[in-house]
Amino acid sequence: MLSIRRVAGRVGRVGRVGPGLGSGLVGGRRLLWESRRCLEEQKNDTKKIQDFNPRHLGVASELYVPAAWSSLPSVLTSPRVVFNAVVRRLYILGLNTVQVGIFRFQTGIKPQFLLWKNKAIETYVQINKGFASKSVAALRPEVSIWVEEALQARSKQVPDNVKLDWQLLKFNEVPKLISLQPMMIPGRPLEHIQLLYRFNTKQRLVKLDKRTNQVDKLDRDVVDYMVFLCDATTNDLLLMGSVFESEPGSKMPKNYDDNTEKAVKRMKECGDIYRVPPTPDHPQIT
Repeated sequence: MLSIRRVAGRVGRVGRVGPGLGSGLVGGRRLLWESRRCLEEQKNDTKKIQDFNPRHLGVASELYVPAAWSSLPSVLTSPRVVFNAVVRRLYILGLNTVQVGIFRFQTGIKPQFLLWKNKAIETYVQINKGFASKSVAALRPEVSIWVEEALQARSKQVPDNVKLDWQLLKFNEVPKLISLQPMMIPGRPLEHIQLLYRFNTKQRLVKLDKRTNQVDKLDRDVVDYMVFLCDATTNDLLLMGSVFESEPGSKMPKNYDDNTEKAVKRMKECGDIYRVPPTPDHPQIT
């Protein structure tokens, strides 16, 4: 049986065969460990990218929607309110310009604003028509899970004996892009933009009672602020939800909200695109 001393001596002689051999083995092991760690990180990043589903995104933060000129009070009675509202409107305009510049610089992608607006209009029409015909399931590729959930809940409230038909009669004004925000999604390159459009339309809703064959027709003017998620690499749009016009005296909200519970609650609320505007008794989430 070999003694521990003789074994140790042999190891020592082997260690003296080539200068730096021991350190080379250690360095090789370290390099191998670093390579494995990098491969694991790449696998994790790839898994995050594969697991990402844009339909899970909603309106998670409070958005400032400049009050329409018709909503502002008289400049004679409330000059400060009017002045601040104008300043905030100009600030949003400047911020949009900066956001576009940053997005183009970081991605090299030229925003297709006209194409995006036309697709937003098409999506808006399809969703209203689909809901009226109780074809919510067919709208799944066009909406977030928050919008789909709200549409399904409201569709169940429509009696079986009632048939609805929705028509877009005209746009009272050209659809307008109110604000945009590049979306920084962990594990993803910068390729998504949040778009907020103002749609001022005249709509017609026809209600048919199948039991009595009674037809009710309602024409009304509707102003909607719809929020879309745009993939700038494919130009695909997804409806995330809707918001309402801010009060003339409202301040600019903060850019982020670290309260996860509040963010989820806001995504769910904004996903209900047919909800009524907030009132003093039932305000929006802030």
